Amino acid sequence: MTKIHSRDAGNPAYDWYTLDNAAKIYPSTASEHSPAVFRLFVTLKEPVKSWILQQAIEAVMPRFPYFQVYLRRGWFWYYLQRHHHIPRIRPLEPTPVSRIPVRAGSSHLLHVSAGRNIIAVDFSHILTDGNGGIRFLISLIAEYLRLCGMPIGSHENFLHPQDPPHPEEYEDAYKRYFIKGAPGPGHYSPAYHIPGRPAQAGRFRTITGRISVDQMLDRTRKEGVTLTEYLAALMIYCLARIYQEEVDQGKKHRRSIIRLEVPVNLRSFYPSGTMRNFSLYVSPEIDMKLGPYDFEELLKHVHHSMRIQINRKELSRQISRNVGAEFNPLIRFLPLFIKDRFVNWIHSRMGERLYSGVLSNLGKISLPAEMESSVQSIHVVLSPNRMMKTSCTVIGYQNDIHINFCSLVESRNLERLFFTHLVEYGISVHIKES
Repeated sequence: MTKIHSRDAGNPAYDWYTLDNAAKIYPSTASEHSPAVFRLFVTLKEPVKSWILQQAIEAVMPRFPYFQVYLRRGWFWYYLQRHHHIPRIRPLEPTPVSRIPVRAGSSHLLHVSAGRNIIAVDFSHILTDGNGGIRFLISLIAEYLRLCGMPIGSHENFLHPQDPPHPEEYEDAYKRYFIKGAPGPGHYSPAYHIPGRPAQAGRFRTITGRISVDQMLDRTRKEGVTLTEYLAALMIYCLARIYQEEVDQGKKHRRSIIRLEVPVNLRSFYPSGTMRNFSLYVSPEIDMKLGPYDFEELLKHVHHSMRIQINRKELSRQISRNVGAEFNPLIRFLPLFIKDRFVNWIHSRMGERLYSGVLSNLGKISLPAEMESSVQSIHVVLSPNRMMKTSCTVIGYQNDIHINFCSLVESRNLERLFFTHLVEYGISVHIKES
């Protein structure tokens, strides 16, 4: 394992930080059609008091100095420049995810919005992943409720404004666990993508299904699989049905692989307190040239495929490939204007075109009892991209699981097949569309 670079490990005295290994790709590839932004939001039981929320963000933001940054261009790499400005609370707009112009130079890399009884935070993936984002959101909500007069105790899911940041929160944990000389993963062929032309840039639509935790877990226990395995298998199954419908209509496909991108929180395998990106992916897949799959057959296939991939040794392969590329002298010392073109070229061939879709499960979020009495629901939305077109995110809170599809295309066929399957298997689904 490599030694942590001081700029990665963090020091409050520093005024700039390197991007973590996962973040390095986003400044070069982010666009209106592929913004690399996700939104976390809570619905409260009372209307939001925006002036108190502004006080809360002013108290909380300095506690997260690695988020209080602008993106800057260097000669060879982008970097994060520390600043002391506080984001202003924005009115909540009807778009599911706001656009963050990361290359604007003086743009905050997170946006805080409020409207009615909703508080939302949009994060550029340059800053963090879902785990870091949820800790920031809950820390903000805790401070907001405290300023509203509610006594809030300590909890593992949020950080107190008065506590100094721990150096480990800044670290690029990928580099800490990089094993020099470890073999990388195998190569993937391009995957099938659902039909439909992307809508206008920046225009997304969402469909959210709310289901019962008890009903869903009862189903997964009967099948002997995890919730993520079940939902990943279901999404692949629905994509396969769309593929087969096109074949039945006479369409010929050059790409027969249906492959899903499923993020994994690496903190579960490699101890780290980082608040920056520290996730990788597992990739269950099927080849439609082998013939159609029934759901039970596919569920077993996905279950075993994900179990094989989700272990420390297999995940180390991806860390080896990604960090090894960053340390490659030919890449490291390319001028940034050339590196931008190179990264875009690599991403177009080894990134989104290799996956048919993405399903991200942030798990069940727990809050202290005094916060639960004020927080009605928690949601996550991941911006899709012009290649995969539709993203699916999952989050649990109290007795509910919220499954959110965010799409660039008008067709609702994927979502219809997905939620219809759950209903057919005895799981009640409450749908909300925007």
